[in-house]
Amino acid sequence: MKFIPHSQSTIGKDDMQAVSSVLKSGLLSQGRAVQRFEERFSRYHAAQGGVAVSSGTAALHLALLALGVGRGDRVIVPTYSCIAPYNAVKYTGAAPVLADTVTNGWAMDPEWVEAYLQKNSNKMKVRAIIVVHLFGSPVAMDAFLDISKRYSVPIIEDCALSLGAEYKGRKVGTFGQVSVFSFYATKVITTGEGGMLIANSKNILKRIRNLREYDEKNDAGLRFNYKMTDIQAALGISQLRQLPGFIRRRRRIAKNYLKHLQDLPLALPEQSGHSKDMYYRFVVRMKGSAGFMRTMERNGIVCRRPVFLPVHRIVKQRRLPNAETLWEEAVSLPIYPSLKDDAVTRITGCVKNILQ
Repeated sequence: MKFIPHSQSTIGKDDMQAVSSVLKSGLLSQGRAVQRFEERFSRYHAAQGGVAVSSGTAALHLALLALGVGRGDRVIVPTYSCIAPYNAVKYTGAAPVLADTVTNGWAMDPEWVEAYLQKNSNKMKVRAIIVVHLFGSPVAMDAFLDISKRYSVPIIEDCALSLGAEYKGRKVGTFGQVSVFSFYATKVITTGEGGMLIANSKNILKRIRNLREYDEKNDAGLRFNYKMTDIQAALGISQLRQLPGFIRRRRRIAKNYLKHLQDLPLALPEQSGHSKDMYYRFVVRMKGSAGFMRTMERNGIVCRRPVFLPVHRIVKQRRLPNAETLWEEAVSLPIYPSLKDDAVTRITGCVKNILQ
């Protein structure tokens, strides 16, 4: 029985050739390839510019610093996410505020965010809201943009899991004051490790570039070593070229799942006329998720909880009920461009056998 992993990089001959070309050049550190990657990535989003960095977490850290976040401030982040946004806020000395999810779905709840802002308007200032587009599914941005305008709080979009997804005809990453992306090994596209920031403000981009590296500066201001190498950038350029095909393949697999997993005791991803999901993850909800995942693994198919734990559980803060319920019910099925049709058929068949 062939083992089907939950996630996997998609690396081809063009990717290997791109990396090999940089290695042969002898110019390995941040250079022309990084600049080309920044230009092409920002052009893909019709953004003023981009700044490539060493990881998605580094991108979050620099985005916060570029907006002036620091000690004594607060930043609202979702609890149902990986811990990277929470950690990035802590790096700045600010206090993360963990927000609950919506009742039906996995996005951060804008009503919870607004209630917090109303209740705490005279206390520590909220300097930013990090909106995370989870699993390839765009957050409905209208409510957050309205909150941002009325409370004068900038939005950072975390698009680490949703590169190429669209909301109302606009790509995710084009709504906030600054947006961040991750290129970890199993992300939408990969550079092994790496990240990117995009923005339409020349001043924000200038601040980020200044903070990214510490060498050859005329003052002793705190800066970082968050550079990307040309090796990584060459892979990123090659992967970005393949992104439309990657997304088409993910959507084909998702269409298969949506067709064949109907009428089972599970909740399929909701479809919205305003959104174009790119299906970084295919997340279903069901009772008895832990037992289901164990049975799938015994059949050689690895499924995972799409979030390891809600952050409030990790940091021992108050219970956030919607996120708790979502965590207990959510299961991520394998979906990635290199997943073959026969594997998809095997996955749907196994899900049916377990749940019917």
